Amino acid sequence: MAALPSVLDPRSVIMLAGLMGVVMSVVVFFMRRSYPATIQGLREWAWAPLVAFVSTLLFAARDVLPDFLTIVVANVVLFEACLLYYAGSQRFLHGRSDTTGWHGLTVLMACALFWFSAFKPDYEIRLVIVTALVAALFFNHALLYIRNRGRVLGMRLMIVLLLLQALVALARLVSALLGMAGVGLMDATLLQSIYISMYSFTVLLLSIAAILMATDRMHSEFEFLATHDPLTGVLNRRALLDACQAQLAAAGRDGGSKTRRMALLMIDVDHFKSINDRFGHQTGDAVLREAVGRMQRAIGGHGLLGRYGGEEFVVMLPEASPAEATELAARVKASAGEAFPADSPLAAVGAFTVSIGVAPQQPGADIDDMLGQADEALYRAKSLGRDRVVLATAA
Repeated sequence: MAALPSVLDPRSVIMLAGLMGVVMSVVVFFMRRSYPATIQGLREWAWAPLVAFVSTLLFAARDVLPDFLTIVVANVVLFEACLLYYAGSQRFLHGRSDTTGWHGLTVLMACALFWFSAFKPDYEIRLVIVTALVAALFFNHALLYIRNRGRVLGMRLMIVLLLLQALVALARLVSALLGMAGVGLMDATLLQSIYISMYSFTVLLLSIAAILMATDRMHSEFEFLATHDPLTGVLNRRALLDACQAQLAAAGRDGGSKTRRMALLMIDVDHFKSINDRFGHQTGDAVLREAVGRMQRAIGGHGLLGRYGGEEFVVMLPEASPAEATELAARVKASAGEAFPADSPLAAVGAFTVSIGVAPQQPGADIDDMLGQADEALYRAKSLGRDRVVLATAA
């Protein structure tokens, strides 16, 4: 295959790729400080280009340093850099990484490369081994994102880059099998130059894709924190009231139904102060989280739960009749009142109960009217002995 102009000299392209990787590594290292600790994978994504840079130095020193360094060590280091990218993606998507099997393949690859460079030199066989593993790794890496439901710009870019790199590696593998790979790494054949140039391009854009994904995740987390209670994870007061206002506005636009309007449940955990006083605030927080879990299971997809303040919660039930709202409130009360199992960390608490006020929407009522009615019904439930459901009386 004809040689290409010197502007595509493989040694120069390899060094350029390494330098681009160093620049992107520095960028990711500094940007990592700006992201919350909940966004994982940035450490691996920052180290990967630096590790790859070490391999580019070794590759560029081919025919200068011993073959063991420029063939075996260089390919192993490059493959480990690719594994760092993969581990970063695993941690970003799933919070953990497991590349044990791939590291085992790295050891086998190192042994094979050593054999076919020191004892039975064969460039084409070495190329087949490396490109087969690289193609498999990049395809597997792309599959990790394809299986993920998120499809933000950064993820789409990541998928495209990984698939392109895998396809180029596969093409290089086929060329080696057909005897078209050239005689060495520095042989400036067309496919060789495409492969190395594609790698340079990928090193740059993989880091950009990682930054885009991390930034999108950060924005999502900030939006979640702005609308959700940090202790229980349910909607905070402002977000809950906004949802209620939106539901009332939608009902007004649709004309509403006289028998099926929105209803509110106001729920209070009974004697919660005594739980805090007896067992401490950490146990009290755990009881609130358990109460929320039980309420959410009872509500299912029928309503929207939010923390109104302290130990008080509000459930918005769209399109619920008074009878339906009262029935669901009874289920919530029953679910909340179940005793903790003996092996539960909260077993010492025994059990807790809730009181619930139910406020069906009355004609012309706004959200403040409904909250007032629900609060009044809740007060009556507590004055009657707690652990009960009281329906607000019509005005």
